[in-house]
Amino acid sequence: MSHIVIGISSGIAAFKTLDLIKLLKKDGHNMYVMMTKKAMHIVSPGKIEEITGYPVFMNLFEDSFSYEQILKRKKVDHIEIAKRADIFVVSPGTANTIAKFAHGIADDFISTSILATTAPVLICPSMNDKMWHHPATQNNLKILRSYGYEIMDPESGALACGTDGIGRLPHVKDIKKQIEIILLRKKLFEGKKVVVTGGGTSEPIDEVRVITNRSSGKMGKALAETCSRYGADVTFLHSKNSVKSNLPIKQISFSTADELANMLTDQLKNADILFHSAAVSDFSTEKHEGKIESSKNLTLKLKPTPKIINKVKEWNPQILLVGFKAAVFNDLSVIPSAVEGSLSAFTHKLFTDAHADFVVVNDVSRPDIGFESDENEVYVVSKSKKVHKIEKTSKASVAEEILKKILG
Repeated sequence: MSHIVIGISSGIAAFKTLDLIKLLKKDGHNMYVMMTKKAMHIVSPGKIEEITGYPVFMNLFEDSFSYEQILKRKKVDHIEIAKRADIFVVSPGTANTIAKFAHGIADDFISTSILATTAPVLICPSMNDKMWHHPATQNNLKILRSYGYEIMDPESGALACGTDGIGRLPHVKDIKKQIEIILLRKKLFEGKKVVVTGGGTSEPIDEVRVITNRSSGKMGKALAETCSRYGADVTFLHSKNSVKSNLPIKQISFSTADELANMLTDQLKNADILFHSAAVSDFSTEKHEGKIESSKNLTLKLKPTPKIINKVKEWNPQILLVGFKAAVFNDLSVIPSAVEGSLSAFTHKLFTDAHADFVVVNDVSRPDIGFESDENEVYVVSKSKKVHKIEKTSKASVAEEILKKILG
């Protein structure tokens, strides 16, 4: 069974989390519960300990705290629990707690532990409807989504403060179901070797200048980090000028398409999944020695670079290949049938020549998504030409949705 960490903050709905803990414990999960000191006024730590069989964590420094013992054991409770988690659930997530998480404030057991976990995080908000709609709360939720945290929208109805509106904690059975979905996703990825490519290649013109593109590698980074949170053994191949991950993920940098191809021939030998989101330069040119004189006109002769993606299934016929394709759609997004027809034709060669299993398409003509942006909006196309649109959201959330689609 899984190790589930639950953080309880001081919303009135905290008492409902007892039922969630009972349901999860009944299924045999190991439950580790931490709570804020103010949450003690709503839920008895003793009741939780009776259900879980483990102490409830509340204080970063107990009365018996000894730094000598910490240095001797080399173990700190909030770090050990964070490392043990298969999933970290916050129920309820108050506006204050959400704000702390968004801005990295670590002043209690929960907020400190969540900074230390690399497990999937599920936040279940609960608060007054005005607090929920406040721009600060909505902005904080947006930040958390950009971290890859999953957020369950609260329900509407009668609130503890006497008003009626959105802000009720999602039903505990719905929270349990979402936890099970995340744990299943984690089970499917654990032990899998996943390779992710990201960023744009650079083909040299001379010792100074290159042919490249605007790819930042942010989508690749989001995919690599999401797969890592679900327990995969991830290798992130990124261009030297792209973003890097701060998670403990194996990372290797490349410059040219040839360098990337050589890396892939080695990395894909035993890989299970490849997310090929790198923007490989379509052209290269003969490299000039030194630095070309800039005072004269110059004609460059461009030649197409080999299509790396077309070689992937030759290197590893069993690999699940998820390719990425940049497109310019204009206004087709308002006409679903036109999009599906365009995508079918647009992705045809990747399915026939590269034998891709899925192709992810995004519109690079829009400045608010795609290249260099923190957000994206994509279409996931399967071999059977089924099209699923992922609406504009953070690239971390897009990565989550892509994983859901490829896992069926």
